[in-house]
Amino acid sequence: MDSMVLTEDEALELLSYLVTAARTQVGEAAEYGPLRLLTAAQRLAAFMAPRASDETQQLLEGPIAQIPGTATRSLDPDGYVAALDDVCRGLGEHLARHFGVEPGDAPDEH
Repeated sequence: MDSMVLTEDEALELLSYLVTAARTQVGEAAEYGPLRLLTAAQRLAAFMAPRASDETQQLLEGPIAQIPGTATRSLDPDGYVAALDDVCRGLGEHLARHFGVEPGDAPDEH
């Protein structure tokens, strides 16, 4: 099922956040890079959730939403990396189910 999960206004808001975060990052500590990317991912998830499939909504309300907006690596380095690993694992599993990829399947050659 293909459906739009962002309005133009939402896409523009996310785009402006990403561009201005990139510019801001030039003068910030490197630690803030992942924080900015997670904030963008959480904004995207919030925009997507009302129009996404039930399965995708579960993903968006899971590990992505559970990472605090102020989380940084310096507070709990191991916990921070573990939380990011959980998000990556959950996203990977969701994508595999969504696109019907079985473990060990090779991607199609295009």
